[in-house]
Amino acid sequence: MRETDRMTPSTRKALLAAMLCTLLVTACSTTDEGLSYPVPDNICGIPADKEILEELLDDGDKLEQETSPFTLEEGQVCHMYVDGNDSVASDGDWEKSGYTLRDYFEFSEKKNIRYFGGGRYASWNFGVVTIIPCPGVSEKGDVIAVAVNDLRWNEKTQPLLEKLGPPYFEAYKKKLGCPS
Repeated sequence: MRETDRMTPSTRKALLAAMLCTLLVTACSTTDEGLSYPVPDNICGIPADKEILEELLDDGDKLEQETSPFTLEEGQVCHMYVDGNDSVASDGDWEKSGYTLRDYFEFSEKKNIRYFGGGRYASWNFGVVTIIPCPGVSEKGDVIAVAVNDLRWNEKTQPLLEKLGPPYFEAYKKKLGCPS
């Protein structure tokens, strides 16, 4: 006769409940998901909110930041890779004086565009952008369109980027040495 055959039905239910709880706790505590790398407080050297980056960056073991060979004055692109996969990217593209946020979206197929900050910024499902007047800094133009994109976005991305964007853009402007 097995040990479980001698148990009362209520003892079996209690044992089953205890095993189920143990299984759930074990399953939750042994997951490999999450960020196993230190989260930076910058995007390729430009200060950014660490807590927001932590929410935007993908789960994984290793974070690498890689910039394009171009300087900020030439129009730099920064990629943040998690375990070799693109996660968050920032890019700056110089444009002629008079270029606006509306121009940025002229040939774009982006949906759900929201303008905020008195029209200084715009966001969409996976990105946020601003146009920074910055005459005399680059031979390529007098304004720079700076965007940050979350390449594996979800429903939380757009509001997070709307918080990340304005202070990041101010830091970008300061790093470039744009006039106030």
